[in-house]
Parts: sequence; C-alpha cells; structure tokens
Amino acid sequence: MKYFLLGLIFMGVTCLVSFSDVCVNESFAGTTADDWIFTSSAGDGASLTAGTGVDADGNGWLRLTEDKDNQASFAYYNTPISTAAGLMFTFDFVVWGSSSLADGFTLAIFDASVTPAAGGYGGSLGYAQRYTTPGLAGGIVGFGFDTFGNFSLNNDGKEGGLEKTSNAIAIRGSQGVTGTDGYEYITNTGSLDSFSTRSVSNRDDAVVHTVRITIPTTKQISIDWQVDGAEEWISLIDDFQCTLDCPTNVMFGFTGGTGSVSSNQEIRNLSVASVPEPVCMILILFAGAIGLWVRRRFMY
Repeated sequence: MKYFLLGLIFMGVTCLVSFSDVCVNESFAGTTADDWIFTSSAGDGASLTAGTGVDADGNGWLRLTEDKDNQASFAYYNTPISTAAGLMFTFDFVVWGSSSLADGFTLAIFDASVTPAAGGYGGSLGYAQRYTTPGLAGGIVGFGFDTFGNFSLNNDGKEGGLEKTSNAIAIRGSQGVTGTDGYEYITNTGSLDSFSTRSVSNRDDAVVHTVRITIPTTKQISIDWQVDGAEEWISLIDDFQCTLDCPTNVMFGFTGGTGSVSSNQEIRNLSVASVPEPVCMILILFAGAIGLWVRRRFMY
C-alpha cells in the first residue's frame, strides 16, 4: 500500500510539473518587458504604464490603448512558441474610461513565419480587416474582448457575424488569401456583466477580470474567467470545437482598437503554458484524494 501510494503521488507530481510547463510569464508591471515589441498601425501604440510614468515601477500594466480615438495598437512576444502540447493563456484585463467605452482588444495568435503587422482600427480591434486595410498579418485566431460590440458584427469589410454584441468575448479566424479577406466570425460568449467600467477616471475604481483561454491539441476551445478577485472560475465557452489549422510554431500578442469612442484597455500578469493531458488531470485529482484520505486516516 505504501509503495502504491508513493507511485500515485509520483505520477501526480510528474503530471503537475507538466501542467506547470510555463513558456511565457510576464507581469508587465515594470518599465520594460523582455522580448516584447510594441507597434501600431494607427495612433500612439501600446505602452507600459510604469515606463511612461503613469504607474510606479512594479505596479504597472500593458496599456494597449489610451482613451483616444482611432487607435490600432499591437504588442507581441517576439519568440515563437510550440503548439505541440496545446496552449493555455491566463491574464488580467481591465477596460475603463470617463464616458462611453470602445472598442476592444484581442489576444491574437499568428503564424511565426510571417512578419507581424496590426490590422484595422475601430471594431476590427486591430485584428480583422477594415475595408481595404488588411487584418493582422498571418493571423490564425483572434479572441476579441469587445466592449462596443462590432467585432461580432458583419460590417466595415469584416466577414461573417451576428448582431452587435457589446461586452462580449468573440472569436474570429484566420487571414484569407490577401489580408483583406478571411478573419471570419466563429462564435462569441454573448454579453457579459461587469465586462468594462465606464464613468471612472481611475483604474482603481474599475472591475478587473482574470481570464483563461485553453486551446488543447483537440482544438476544443474553452474560456473561463474570475471577476474582480473572486476565487471561482466561471465558464464562458466550454469545449467549443473549432477547425482552425495551427502550424507547429506560432507567435502571439495583443491588439487594441478604438474608433470615434475610446477607452483605456490594459493587461497584466500574463502566463502562457502547455495544456495538461486529461489523464494527468485525473491522476492529479486522484493523488490529491488519496493524500487527503491518508492524512485523515493516519494523522488525526
């Protein structure tokens, strides 16, 4: 029995190490972010708030857009990462401003063999095309955190979509042949409560969310979030089967867009890790249950 338990614990720990295989970990809290490139196709571009003096060093955010009109910014990690074990993205985000808020930002995954460039401003969120402006070069998938609602809408030259869906996370697909086609609408979460915070002049008064986007090798995408420091994860999209083709190596980043309405859109505490295999998750849970039984049986 002792060796059986030790074996279970060993397997659980081995899987837990695999589960914690983090390939990128960036807080964006400081004045620099190693191996990150900041660029723009319209407006001022992304910045680190600690680097610009908005926040103290160690307490900063990645600001994708300020509360300014017609912005299309892009910040990306300049090293390819493998898709062999799937990818899990976790980060905090906050959207806030003094009046009406728009447009939104994306977590964008793109082909590592392509020179990246941001897409259209406004409801294209820096990812999709906007009329004759190409979308994100090499775009594979864009997860749009859409305050105003137009990322889900079939307008401004975008392909596919539903009605305007504000305060939602929407998914658009890969670049087409030319860059002005493709990026087709896939699905969205529907409108979400407390997604963004309007009529505030300070981030401290805004609601912060932690989001987790899981893309396993089976391409059954899940999106979960925690609201303003709560411990409970809430499922927003569960095992949505997509058919996107992903190369062996990809790159990723964040795009941000505003139009005639704008907002501050900010990211921090980013982690990118591989996705655990289901058997590992079962072993981790089983080993934990056995450990709890042993503790109760022999230590009380």
